[in-house]
Amino acid sequence: MKSSPLTLRLAWLCSLTALAGLGLSLAACAPGDAIVDDDESDAGRDDAIINGQAATGYPEAVLVDMSKNGQSTAICSGSLIAPTVVLTAGHCVVDFDGWDITAPFANGQTSSSVGSAVFDYTSTSQYVDPNAHDVALVFLATPIQLPSYPTIAQAPLPDGAMVNNLGRIDNGQASYSELFIGPDVAVSDATSQGYPYDYVSTETTQHGDSGGPVVASGTHEIVGVNSGGGGGVQLTARVDLVAQWIADQVAMQGGSPPQNPQNPQNPQNPQNPQNPQQPMDCGGVTYEGLCQGDVVIWCEYGELQAYDCGAEGMGCGFDASAGYYDCQ
Repeated sequence: MKSSPLTLRLAWLCSLTALAGLGLSLAACAPGDAIVDDDESDAGRDDAIINGQAATGYPEAVLVDMSKNGQSTAICSGSLIAPTVVLTAGHCVVDFDGWDITAPFANGQTSSSVGSAVFDYTSTSQYVDPNAHDVALVFLATPIQLPSYPTIAQAPLPDGAMVNNLGRIDNGQASYSELFIGPDVAVSDATSQGYPYDYVSTETTQHGDSGGPVVASGTHEIVGVNSGGGGGVQLTARVDLVAQWIADQVAMQGGSPPQNPQNPQNPQNPQNPQNPQQPMDCGGVTYEGLCQGDVVIWCEYGELQAYDCGAEGMGCGFDASAGYYDCQ
């Protein structure tokens, strides 16, 4: 018999009180609903990004400030996965019409939204919908440039795999200037808990951390986004289940620039299958690439890739520090 799902709250923060400097870590609200007072259950808890450290090594981590009808109403977290695409939670998009993005560890670059997309999440309840993927994308008016962008997991993690959560709450305090990364935490398939599209773990995030990337431990591979939790249990919305949809949406926004060729696991091993430089050429084009006008062309994983820098208002040129051709 299929078990009934746990009833878990979404992990986003209503910023109406935050803007007034009141109860920043204690207030939550559902889209279009009144503020839900969580003082009794949350007071004194310090499990928001337990022992969190400033996520300076994750320039892709972003602050997401949501608005409706021109009024700032709530905050979430997110991750840049392409110059004009931010990955966040579905409930951070549903029932909002504006998003302001700040990348504090990418020289404080900012941008505003021109649109958004959800895979299938439509609920405006304050509780996680167990029947939908809590994943969404926000599209930006101007690009936020990074040296490289994170990857999206293509396969599920085994039970017990270790991950790190990123978000904007640390020890119960919301930040408007940085994000934090937590220590390793083990995740497992949440199907038995009634959430077939999620991982479950011990709770390490709090209101405002929703949409923040969850990465395979020590990497920049996003395996999910912070969704919700309660009572010491936390849900992570899996991205491998919607990886193709994400890729299609990114392609519609102009695609992703070439990634940094250095393989952090073993950059010197030419036989490492994770090294994008192997094989070294595609009919004479190598990973170093070349320019054809404003279009950069390069070989990655044995396939010819192309990116139109002109679409971002840039030109193509050789990046001496990176050792390959890129948008400049």
